[in-house]
Order: sequence, then structure tokens, then C-alpha cells
Amino acid sequence: MSFKDDNEALIAVLKKSFSELLAPLEASILMVWRGRERPPSAQLIFENQLLHIAQRFVNLREATDAEKQKFYEEICRCFSLDCANDTFPLQQRDDFDQKISERFDRTPVSISYLEVYDRRHGTNFTDKVRNALFQFANLVIKFDGQITAEEEAELSKFKEAIYPQGSAKTAQPDAHAVVKEAEKHPAKSAEELAPRPLEELLKELDTLVGLDNVKTEVRELINFLKVQKMREEKGLHKIPVSRHMVFYGNPGTGKTTIARLLAEVFRSLGILRLGHLVETDRAGLVAGYVGQTAPKVKEVVSRALGGLLFIDEAYALSSGGGSDFGQEAVETLLKLMEDNRDDLVVVVAGYTERMNEFLASNPGLRSRFSKHLYFDDYSRDDLVRIFKSFSDKADYKLTPEAEQELAAVFSILSATSDETFGNARLARNLFEATINKQANRIVSLPAVDEKVLSSIEAADIPGAADLRESGVKI
Repeated sequence: MSFKDDNEALIAVLKKSFSELLAPLEASILMVWRGRERPPSAQLIFENQLLHIAQRFVNLREATDAEKQKFYEEICRCFSLDCANDTFPLQQRDDFDQKISERFDRTPVSISYLEVYDRRHGTNFTDKVRNALFQFANLVIKFDGQITAEEEAELSKFKEAIYPQGSAKTAQPDAHAVVKEAEKHPAKSAEELAPRPLEELLKELDTLVGLDNVKTEVRELINFLKVQKMREEKGLHKIPVSRHMVFYGNPGTGKTTIARLLAEVFRSLGILRLGHLVETDRAGLVAGYVGQTAPKVKEVVSRALGGLLFIDEAYALSSGGGSDFGQEAVETLLKLMEDNRDDLVVVVAGYTERMNEFLASNPGLRSRFSKHLYFDDYSRDDLVRIFKSFSDKADYKLTPEAEQELAAVFSILSATSDETFGNARLARNLFEATINKQANRIVSLPAVDEKVLSSIEAADIPGAADLRESGVKI
């Protein structure tokens, strides 16, 4: 019996839910993080949470350690989690059980972060993450078809941790009732979920900073696809054009953001079934041994079916020479693109010059991609706007003098940019360095009010020495 085959629809829905929660969780982490080190990513927080849930409930199963390990690894594969191959038997089990129980008695950190986000933005991502985490635990615990008394107790305890209000802590826990409660409103498959309206997606496109030529190209593509759809509905001949694309540009220029939006646009237009994004790179496609690369590519493509496969730094697939397995990955990918041409869109992305070399590395490669989008570096004013968007989301406000200083810094950085220029990532790094400087400035002030806490002054904008110390090239 295959875990994935029996639960494919629910797995797809949960993966989509966690993917949609990444952006608000990332924004919330940025809002509240005050540590000196870089904050953990939203992706890392979710991955660790799912690994802990899977370890805990798999360990409760009445099975051998080898069987537990096998099932645990299958869960990790289904959810693209990086797990150790020697998790079971758990090392220092008593200590592990105590620590994991303590974590389960507390509200998961992802919920805490999203509660902050919801309070500030009037959204309701907290309920979505609670439901997703509980359904994931439910999925793990009931796969073997039985729920033991120990599993009942732990599932109810976990429910109390993620749904703290109204929990009956003194009542005898009944996991069967908990499972039935979740099944009253079974999760819809990804295909049953309504796509976002095209107008909403276009509005989101328009709110992105810069990218004027990309926005124009995307709108032209959408118009073309809409007309082709209209012709098909009228019984007219449809022009067979490949939907696969090439994105050229430096890091941080919005390539992934546009790819994610396009995936949803294709779903809204009825071109893709699911409209999700699967992001990968050379490491996700190329194996180190003979016979392993093709299955690896097939697994990634399988996850992307019905959606968009985004391959970042795709030129790395052809950079290893004749004996490298990268070419095998390219050849396998080309065949799968052809076999699934009506159920998959592939976007390859990377630096302009290197991507041209990549497209020339295989005779059939360039012809598979009909659309080529060029992502320019952000201008000084664009970078200031991006920086201010980070500030607004985190409840910071720049003084006029700080904004002038910020523009001067970005002018210097833009003038000395090369292909390693970080663009929006650079703006984020500069924002993080700025709020660290601001914290160091105000922490010893005798009187600190809300205005002081939220104001960024010119002195808080990092100078050349600060940037070099942070590893920013100037």
C-alpha cells in the first residue's frame, strides 16, 4: 500500500497550503525578529515543524524501527522534506520524548508568527496553518488504519496545542472523535479549489515594483492565451505554441515572483489544472551516480504536473562537461516536457549570457521555449521603493533625511553593480542591517516611545564600512 497513492489529493492540497503560507510567515518573521543573526526562513520553520510532527507520530506506531524509518522517509519524500536516513530508532529516546512533548504542549512557532501577521493585516492565515498542521498529523497517524490509545492521547494533546481555546484539558482525549471532526469538512483536492480571478492576479502584477517590460510581456502573453481560448471555444483552429519560457536576469529581479503569478494565471485561464509552482535547481535534478538522475528528474516533474516547474540557474545543468550527469537531466526533461506538454509549463532562469550558452548546449533545447523574458536590474528609485515596502510591512517609517541617505547608498551600489548584484535581496539585506543599527541606537535612550521605535533616521542607514562588514560588495 502506497502512502502517496492513497493520499495524493490531500498531499497536494497540504503542499499548496504550506506554499501559500510562506509569504505571510516570512513577512511576519521580519516584523518581529530582533536577533543579531539572520532570522530563520519560513521554509525552514515549516520543514522543521513537519519533521517534528512526523517523527513524533511515526514513533508511536506499533512497528519495527526499520518499518518506522521506511514510512518516515516516504512522508518526507511526499512533502519534499530533507530527513536523516537513521532517525529510527530515536537516539536518547526518553530525552527526545520529553523535549518533543514540551514542543507539542506549546503553540507551534508558525502559528505564533501568523497570529501577529493577522492582527496587523486583518487576515486569517492562523486558522489556515492550524488546519494544515492538524491535517498533516492526522494524515500520518491514521495511515496504518488503526489508532492506539497512546496515539489518541498524543493527537488530542497536539490538537490542544494548536487550538488552545475551548480545549477540554480534563476530559478523556478521544482521537477518533478528533479524526471524525476533521473529516466533517474533508479537504478539497487542488483541482476543486477555485482559482483566483484573473483581474486579481493582474492587479497583483501591477503592484510589483519596476519590471515594466516584463509586465508588458506578461499582459501580451495573457491576451494571446485568452484569444486562443476564445478561438477554441468557437471551434476555430488553435495555434500550437509552446508555453515554456526562459527568464533572463540577475538574482533578486523578481523571476520567481513572476513565475508564481504566471502559474496562477494559467490556472485561471484553464490552461493548467492546479496552478502551483515547483521550484528546483541543478541539485534537485542531477544525481551523483549512474542511473539516478533520470528518476530524480521524473520525480520533480511528477510533482509539477498541473502546474509550473521553475528551474533556477538552469545553465548549471550544462556546465559540468561531457561526463557530467547534467546532460542526462536535460535530455530526460526534454522528453517529459514533450510527453506532458498539455499539463506542464517549464520556466528556466538565470544570467543572460549563461542562459544563452545553456540553450545552445542541446539541439532540441531552444526550440522548446517560445517566450523569453528579460528582467532588468532595479533602478535606484525602485530599490528605495522596495526598501520602503519592507519598512511599511514591519511598521517602520523613514524620515526624509533617512530616505535621502538611502537613495545615496543605492546610487553607489547601482553604479558599481555586476551580475552578482542582489537587487531586491540587496534591499532586504540593507533593511535588516538598518533596523539592527536602529536598535543599537535607541536601546540606551532614556525615553523610548512608539514613534522612536518605528522611526528610521539617517544615522540608521548603513554606510560603506557597515556594508563591507555585512559582506555587501560596494
